[in-house]
Amino acid sequence: MAGSLYSKKKIKSSSGILSTSNILFIFLLIFVVLLIGALSFFPALSLGPLAEFFSV
Repeated sequence: MAGSLYSKKKIKSSSGILSTSNILFIFLLIFVVLLIGALSFFPALSLGPLAEFFSV
């Protein structure tokens, strides 16, 4: 797999390509990681109090 990626042709940067050495890329990456993390805990945080209310 590494060999096939290495042998690929490099393309010129254009306005449609997101550079990975940019502060915008770092911000978007951190935002997506935090968003997915928050969405994975949201059901437990929202359903926990409801389950406790209905169990009493």
